[in-house]
Amino acid sequence: MDYFVTLFLIVIIARTIWEIVIDLTNLRYSTGKNAKIPDILEDKISAEDFEKSKKYLKDTTYFGIVRSLVSLIVNIVFVLKLFPILEHALSGKGSLYIQAILFFGIYTLIDYLADLPFTIYSTFVIEEKYGFNTTRPRLFFKDQMLNVFLTVLLGIPVLLVLMWLLSYPVWWWQVSLFAIVLVVFISFVQPVLIAPLFYKFSKLENEELERKLRDLLEKAKVKVPNIYKIDASKRTKKQNAYLTGIGKSRRLVLFDTILTYSDDEILAIVGHELGHHVRRHIPKLILTNSVYITFILYLTNLVYDFIKANNVFGVSQPYTVFSYALMFITSIIFFAEPLINYFSRKMEYEADEYSAKLIGSPQPLISSLKRLVKENLSNPNPAPIYKTWHYTHPSPEERIKRLMELQN
Repeated sequence: MDYFVTLFLIVIIARTIWEIVIDLTNLRYSTGKNAKIPDILEDKISAEDFEKSKKYLKDTTYFGIVRSLVSLIVNIVFVLKLFPILEHALSGKGSLYIQAILFFGIYTLIDYLADLPFTIYSTFVIEEKYGFNTTRPRLFFKDQMLNVFLTVLLGIPVLLVLMWLLSYPVWWWQVSLFAIVLVVFISFVQPVLIAPLFYKFSKLENEELERKLRDLLEKAKVKVPNIYKIDASKRTKKQNAYLTGIGKSRRLVLFDTILTYSDDEILAIVGHELGHHVRRHIPKLILTNSVYITFILYLTNLVYDFIKANNVFGVSQPYTVFSYALMFITSIIFFAEPLINYFSRKMEYEADEYSAKLIGSPQPLISSLKRLVKENLSNPNPAPIYKTWHYTHPSPEERIKRLMELQN
């Protein structure tokens, strides 16, 4: 089945090449001679800010391309050599479950170590250069160890269930149900058990702001038991606020870096997050993702059966065959991302509109968006094809224009 091996390589290589083409197109479009500050951002972004944002885009684009190429090389090595070698080496080493744990453990470790230098460079060179990084080496190391610990703690039980389900002749729908339940479970425990391992959660010291936030929650008729700020400034200077959790685990979280914004701007940002809940975007996303996951696993099951029946790549164990099948399908599904992003951007517009109506004016959200563009060195001129392919949110210029239409 040499033709399938060739097709497999073409697909994973084509994905990386297409990503690089889009990145370079975006870079040329955003930093070329015709690139300029959008009219609606001229009151906030100076020529100096604009030049700095273009330099940041260049650095992150070229860095991302190198990272993608290294990742591609690692994947090709796994596909052609390491997966079969690992399966052969682990054959007879305990039960199928033990073999699967060792297989994915070694695979994940090699993949992690290959990418770790890029994570370090991104954090301590690029983000440091542009004044975003506040992480110290000791905290960075702690975060990495926590990530490894959680991967092992959560990954082993998930892997054991997966291996059990793969014993069924047709397993795609059972694995889909398990994956959906797992996503909902993580949504519930993440804010309560996982996030506090990385951040210190504390009550807002600004009682006036907390009162305004409580009034806003009551006006939106959204029950949120707790409002917290987290010490995000230990890792970055970038700003954020989010509403997370389900039921009693739901909480409103503000980065301490965003507390320099005016109360009205913070309320507008929170209003946007509330818009996602009031407009029932969360259930819609869960439903959409459930269909998406099920479709991916259905196709993966078909490729899994094909590889196993034809002894493609010379492998036969469920964990190896599943790895090949999933990598192949996810590389193909990548080309459907624009459709998924389209629905996501539509929801963001709806959340913006809700925030403007809840606050009574779109102006605070417009002001906060302009600040975010300036302070995060966001690209004010993304190429249309880049937005279509990668943006889950409309560009700041598009969001501001839509909000100004509401104002008018």
